[in-house]
Amino acid sequence: MTVEVHRVGPAGSLAADSQFGVALTTLWHAVSQAGGAVGFAPPVERPAVAAKAAPVVDDLRSGRAQGIALIAGHDLVGFGRLTPGTGITAHTGSITLVMIDPTRQGSGLGALLMNELMTLAAELGLERVELSIRDGHRLDGFYRRHGFVEWGRRPGWVRVADGDDRDEIFLWADPRSAR
Repeated sequence: MTVEVHRVGPAGSLAADSQFGVALTTLWHAVSQAGGAVGFAPPVERPAVAAKAAPVVDDLRSGRAQGIALIAGHDLVGFGRLTPGTGITAHTGSITLVMIDPTRQGSGLGALLMNELMTLAAELGLERVELSIRDGHRLDGFYRRHGFVEWGRRPGWVRVADGDDRDEIFLWADPRSAR
């Protein structure tokens, strides 16, 4: 099935409306249940995810953040959020909520999503973007292929289960040269 790339928000081809909010909640819940590092440890209840999705949709709707959505048929199969800095950090941005439907991981959609996020960041004139990952998911190699380098860690910062604390790893890249 063909995957379409859409920008989400006021200047995008996909509205940040309630229908998008439901789709985002569905994807975020599926990724979380599969153990994805997107802010929840399984098991997680759908209403908890919906409560976190609502402000994300508001940020996309207002333009405080921009999103990239990957759509297959009528399904949201990938999403990432880019939040540009403001004021003295207007040359920077943060990438969060990088998610691919668990049934489609390993299909190249993650690389497509990151390329689109980095292109968007470059188009916005950002010189640095950052993101953080949870240690133990072997994601550092994926992000390094997209130009990211580690700049710091918070040891034991993320508790995924009793007795299972992981480092939060901070990465940054220049979107003008990465991709």
